[in-house]
Amino acid sequence: MTEPTIRLLGRVAIAGQPIRAPKLACVLAVLALHPGTPVAQSDLIDQVWDGDPPDAVLSALYSYVARLRAALKAVPGATIRRAGSHGYVLDVDPCAVDVLAVRALRAEARTTGLDAWRQACELVGADALVGIGGRWAEQARAVLAAERLELLAERYTAELEAGRHEAVLGELVGLADAAPLVEPLAGLLMLAYYRCGRPAEALTRFEAMRTRLREELGADPSTQLRELHVRILQQDPTLGLEVAPIQLPADISGFTGRAAELGALDQLLDPAPGVPLVAVVGPGGAGKTALAVHWGHSRVRDFPGGLLYVNLRGFDEGDAVSPRDALGRLLLALSVPGEEVPDDVDAAAELFRAVTADRGVLVVLDNARNAEQVRPLLPGVGCHTIVTSRDRLTGLIALNDARPVQVGMFSRSEAVELLTQVLGVERVGGEPEAAERLVDLCGQLALALRIAAAHVAAEPHLSIGDYVSELVRRDRLEVLAVEGDPAAAVTASLDLSYRVLDGEAQRLFALLGALPGEDFAEELVVAVSESDPTAALRRLLTANLMEQHQARRYRLHDLVRLYAARVAERDLTPEDRAQLVDRFIDWHHDRAYEPIAAEETNVFLAAEALQDHPRLWRLVLPLRNTLNEWRSVERIRRLIEVATRRAEQADDALGRFRMTVLTASAARIDGDTAAAIEIGTRAVALAAPLTDREQTTANGNLGIYLHDHGDFARSAPAFIRAVELAAAHGNIRSQVTGTGNMIQVLLRIGRFDEAAEYIRRAEQATADSRTDEQRIRLGVSTAELHVNRGEFDQATQAIAAALSIARGGSFGHLDIWCLQVQAQIHLHAGRLESARSTFETELRLVYERKMSSMAPAVLLDLAEVLVELGDHAAAHDLVTEARAKWPRIARGSQIYLTLVLAGVHNGLGNHPTARDHATQAAHAYAAMPWPARQELALRALTTAQTALGAPTHPHREAADRIAAPINRLRRGQVRRTA
Repeated sequence: MTEPTIRLLGRVAIAGQPIRAPKLACVLAVLALHPGTPVAQSDLIDQVWDGDPPDAVLSALYSYVARLRAALKAVPGATIRRAGSHGYVLDVDPCAVDVLAVRALRAEARTTGLDAWRQACELVGADALVGIGGRWAEQARAVLAAERLELLAERYTAELEAGRHEAVLGELVGLADAAPLVEPLAGLLMLAYYRCGRPAEALTRFEAMRTRLREELGADPSTQLRELHVRILQQDPTLGLEVAPIQLPADISGFTGRAAELGALDQLLDPAPGVPLVAVVGPGGAGKTALAVHWGHSRVRDFPGGLLYVNLRGFDEGDAVSPRDALGRLLLALSVPGEEVPDDVDAAAELFRAVTADRGVLVVLDNARNAEQVRPLLPGVGCHTIVTSRDRLTGLIALNDARPVQVGMFSRSEAVELLTQVLGVERVGGEPEAAERLVDLCGQLALALRIAAAHVAAEPHLSIGDYVSELVRRDRLEVLAVEGDPAAAVTASLDLSYRVLDGEAQRLFALLGALPGEDFAEELVVAVSESDPTAALRRLLTANLMEQHQARRYRLHDLVRLYAARVAERDLTPEDRAQLVDRFIDWHHDRAYEPIAAEETNVFLAAEALQDHPRLWRLVLPLRNTLNEWRSVERIRRLIEVATRRAEQADDALGRFRMTVLTASAARIDGDTAAAIEIGTRAVALAAPLTDREQTTANGNLGIYLHDHGDFARSAPAFIRAVELAAAHGNIRSQVTGTGNMIQVLLRIGRFDEAAEYIRRAEQATADSRTDEQRIRLGVSTAELHVNRGEFDQATQAIAAALSIARGGSFGHLDIWCLQVQAQIHLHAGRLESARSTFETELRLVYERKMSSMAPAVLLDLAEVLVELGDHAAAHDLVTEARAKWPRIARGSQIYLTLVLAGVHNGLGNHPTARDHATQAAHAYAAMPWPARQELALRALTTAQTALGAPTHPHREAADRIAAPINRLRRGQVRRTA
């Protein structure tokens, strides 16, 4: 605590400058004793002028306040301000006022001990408010004098409890002589004399006190002082200082972090019936023992009966300490001779509970193997216990009401703080990036961080970056060890946890160590195991070698994973590893058509680690979901190329087909629709000798590529072939998905009745067991049918129902598709603000989900709406942004961009440019064919020609002949111009 700058104890002063004018000092004192609290002007006047103010009291008060404000400029943040119309308040940190600082230190000392009491005593002078007269000052002085005596009694009681009777004897003599009628000080001095082996002087002090009390007050000493006198006469052995045992290991210098865990341990001190018990559990090397020991040292005063400690060696290489041996050690620390400790464990435990009952003992049982080892060692009522273990101690929690405190990895900030404690601010601050990387490589594990910091600290010329390079270059577990100290090694710590596992758990640990990826689904663990892994999995969790970080998902800490990989390398045969990898690949392949979100990172890591595997394609295939969401395209493309080569080398026809399909999909996402069509055509040929499923996929995908290229004439037959193949073979899912793709083309080329028939067939096929995903797809198709017929109300209802389902579950990007169609319906129905808002929502989701490849198309849609709203400059900016984001633009998208630009340039008054764009778009949409878009292009051309004074009849008449129902609310309207 910093030195208070406002002194009331002794002569009143501000920042070391005495306030010599009594009433000026009194104004400050009245306000300073209540900082932050308004003092009424009338009360202030009454207390300063003792009920007899002069006529010009207000002027005098204003003057005093002004002078104090000037003086308080020396105190940071302090000032006197008006409180309402008739009062004042002193704004200042309470600890800047010595009286309040003393009170705060007294409160703190009751939990932290002697240092705070000593600091408080240093601030207290002999008298308070020196130089201030009047009734209020006398009353305040009396209160502060009483507080001073209470403080002195508390402080010297604590000094004697700490065994410092000889050190403080002289101070107590001086205090007792200065206050000869204060009995608590006399009693403390008597006890100090007695404990220093000077009982005669203690008795003399009592007689002097008794005589003085009778002569000056006509009273006898208090009952407490008389009882102490009798006990000294009788040489009562309980007056001697019993040294409570403190067996804790030394506290760690520079202990850092763990605020939440320390707070949880503080709850041990909450009043509660029974025996408060905390189980501090976590992996080896996390710092469980350091936490328990540090907390114990910080709470010595809370345990007058002592702090007992036993290392139960539950996970050491040798035998664990038996409960009987541990009880013998604990009782010996409490002065129970060994021959009086029963051999029977239960009897020894009863004796331990009896000896410790109500003594306020803290028992730290370190490194426990299990709950059975701990239960006999729990002390009696009124005591507290901390157990540390790598085991989760579930039984102790369930049956003994232990409160679990999980100690895991340091947070990043705690880890950096630890490095700073060991290496210093300059070294860590000079290499912040290297320090962060070191934290990562140590996995934020306390033991690893301390070993790494010790290595760097031992070599002043070794930079943190150099040590990081060594960790990356060499075996990390080998580097994270201290030569000559087997205990100071991450591997040694993990060895102890691994050694106590049974054979099944060790086998599962090795299997998981051989698998790539960041975590494991419970279903995957079952799939790769050679038998039911439930019990072994539970034992790994109990041993804190694995954690369940999500429901039914497990992971190994980074360093534990490296250790597990070592175990796998040592214990698994090549045949074991090959079979394990096959099971791993098959498990992922079997889920290739399911949502991949939870496994995506694992699949990437596994595919990149297993690039030489002949069946790599089966592991790459699940990434089709990621590719279809237009994410991580380049990374997937590289894996596809490798997987294709492996399939060709293995003469795997199905593998070649699947990777050819993915290659075409990647080309499509790149905007290279010509390449996608060429590769897709090759995929159709590769599918011919395969099953109907592959043929359906190949034809459906080819239809998509032709659609994107703007070749609707060839796209429709490919889609129809895919849908009919799926329907013929009962592949309902593909039938519904294909129908959604197919009707987009049928609707665009104007074959409405045919599209309606295919929707009806899909609805009939799913009537008995329609899934939510199928409801969404069919709802979108129905909405698209209605909007193309110009039935906007029905379209709005259909898409709203589909979107509601899509938002209520996990259906990949189907909600984005729904939003796109909903926005188009708003646009064609003339609800332009709703269209803009919906497209903006779609765009936000695209960016949030990192589906950046979809962004340009949404930007173009939004630009078209802005053209309709008349905001042509903003629309032009969006078109420019879309073009910049499309490294290669698909032909169909390029034509749409040209159409939007026609509207933009018409609005900006660039009619020649608008005419050229509209002409190109009209010809292109005629060739597709897409009559509805052709009509819009012709109307944009009409607008441009009208502005240029050129003939418009042919274009208007051509547009009128088309008269697409979807455009009925936009027909005849001239786009707004600037």
